[in-house]
Amino acid sequence: MDRTTSRADRCDMGSPAPKRDRMALLAEIAAFVREHADILARYHLHTMDDLNRIEQECWRLHDEACNRGACGTAGELVELEYLIGRAKEMRARMGEGERSPT
Repeated sequence: MDRTTSRADRCDMGSPAPKRDRMALLAEIAAFVREHADILARYHLHTMDDLNRIEQECWRLHDEACNRGACGTAGELVELEYLIGRAKEMRARMGEGERSPT
């Protein structure tokens, strides 16, 4: 799936999965969001590869929610994806500052 396409444009509701499957996925999403919600505060502890892996997992969970017909409940992931993008920007700026001669 093309990651440059907006989330709304690439999100197509799949057929709803059984409620038990969706509930397990929603619990997984909630745990993931809780684990990474303070990513902006901790961006300096992560490498760019770490941030890329977290972002990939965020996309995977969102895509899985859409495939199971629970896309509308994955709004937390969209917010987290935004925070990951900001953390990556901050990480890149921090890296540029380290490379600048003083």
